[in-house]
Amino acid sequence: MSYLKIISFLILASLVSANAETPFTWGKEIILARRIEMKKQAREHIQESGMQVSTSVQRDQRSVGKAVLFSALIPGSGQFYSKSYIKAAVFLAAEIGAWAINISYHKKGDHKDSEFKQFANENWDEYRYWSYVNWVAANDPTYQGQTFPFSEVMAPNGGIWYLIDENYYNNEREQIISTLREVEANKFSHRLPSSKTQQYYEMIGKYPMQFGNAWSDANFNNQYSGPSNITPNNNYYMDMRDDANRLYDIAQYGAMVALVNHVVSAIDAGFTARNYNRRHATLEMSYKNLLYKNEYINMLGVNVKW
Repeated sequence: MSYLKIISFLILASLVSANAETPFTWGKEIILARRIEMKKQAREHIQESGMQVSTSVQRDQRSVGKAVLFSALIPGSGQFYSKSYIKAAVFLAAEIGAWAINISYHKKGDHKDSEFKQFANENWDEYRYWSYVNWVAANDPTYQGQTFPFSEVMAPNGGIWYLIDENYYNNEREQIISTLREVEANKFSHRLPSSKTQQYYEMIGKYPMQFGNAWSDANFNNQYSGPSNITPNNNYYMDMRDDANRLYDIAQYGAMVALVNHVVSAIDAGFTARNYNRRHATLEMSYKNLLYKNEYINMLGVNVKW
């Protein structure tokens, strides 16, 4: 009985020893093969397209084109669009100031223009002018054309006028002027406009040699030449015209400043929008995992847009 127990123990010990030397490997080869296959597929996918993960941080941006257009239309609006409020206020104030000067001085010029025209209508007379032209022709021995009877009249300032009969002039005005136009063309350098245009008011003050004797304080016996040899009324009239022109010039300067303000504001708006975009740039970060020479390389990228 004891021998049988000993033999059974030896057989059992032998089996345990054999199992210990030969480890259990069932299914391990299948798992390993599957891992190798998955790794191969991953390598092929990465090699073809690479693996990329990106993220971006969007910031507030301003269109440079819009900013330029806005300020070209209304100075300062492009700066306001780009949130540069102080510069927007400066350009807008310059625009308002320029147009205020233009409008204000243009009205002043119109007022002064009306003043000197009214003064001319009261103190310069076409009747005296054509009487003077007639008197010049009558005293020219070389002139063979028609002249009209005139009489010597004492001027209010003590001078002498040689005037065509006023009633005759009023009744035959068109014929008299038509006849004396020939004298005007031969003896003088300018033609008096038929209507009271801007040129009319310019000529009667600017050329005293031809038109100076038609002023209310003129003397037909004097030959006026200007600018120092003109009647006081002619001189006062020219001063008023100069004042009106000076006021119109200032108004024009205001318009020019407004135009320059549009251009400068538009250019500045472009730079302002660009600087705003730089301060509020778009940040993009990307990650790539690429296969290079059978090794994986991790690549990190940063892209800034403005």
